[in-house]
Amino acid sequence: MVLNDVSRKQAFLTHLAASGTVFIVLSYYIVFHWYPDFYFSLDGGSRAIGTIFFVDIVLGPGMTLLVFKPGKKHLKFDITMILVLQLAALVWGVSNVYTERPATAVFYHGGFTCVSQPDAGDYDMQSITSGPSGRQRLSFLQRPDSVDKLLDFSKEAYAHHSSSIYYYGKKIVPLDQHVVARLDKYKLDLTTLGMENADLAAAAEDIRKKRYSGSRYQLLPISCRYANAVAVYDKSTFKVIDTLKTTSLLTEAEAIDEPLPLSIDREHVSIQQIQDGTPSTITGK
Repeated sequence: MVLNDVSRKQAFLTHLAASGTVFIVLSYYIVFHWYPDFYFSLDGGSRAIGTIFFVDIVLGPGMTLLVFKPGKKHLKFDITMILVLQLAALVWGVSNVYTERPATAVFYHGGFTCVSQPDAGDYDMQSITSGPSGRQRLSFLQRPDSVDKLLDFSKEAYAHHSSSIYYYGKKIVPLDQHVVARLDKYKLDLTTLGMENADLAAAAEDIRKKRYSGSRYQLLPISCRYANAVAVYDKSTFKVIDTLKTTSLLTEAEAIDEPLPLSIDREHVSIQQIQDGTPSTITGK
């Protein structure tokens, strides 16, 4: 069949069907492999779908609908250029979506932090991926047990112009049965916080309705690139089973035990002393 025998509608629908097939395949990888579970809504998965949809569904078929006209001179050249442009844009889009995919969510300092693939250079991703959390790839960074070690920990990271969660990638381990008990040292009291914030009050009510209570579940903040949320962590399955988005920035859960870790106010003092180069006067008492 030559192009002159094809109507504009047929050309558009054919291009749309082919592009739609590619979009479905890429969406599968985005949803189930590159941005699975909570990463999809919190760390850019929905944006990745939007990028691929625009490039693959809107750009290519849209240009065909606009340009295609049976009997038009140089029609083959026009269609070829459209396909080349669409392919180039698709390769660019997929490359960015894949490169910026999340690597892991690290628990440190009373909450989870999503880390993208480019920032996970020193992480042992093989052990994290094969951990009990599966495709969620949850991991853990042990915080020092003493004030002096914490100060050294922060000072070394500061000297390398990096936060400790990134600088100490080699110390990050899978969040499994060997370290999960450390999460018991942190508590996120949504009921109390809800008295100060209506958004958190709604989250607390949702958790109550879903009956996420008891020692099996841990409520912890999770901070990703495009959203913050309250994560419901199931300690028996080592997975985040639910997330409740919030506009409030919950950087950490309250530490039940001192000095592991230091309260946020006291840690700010220690960081300031590092920057000023003054001796530490902080004690663990």
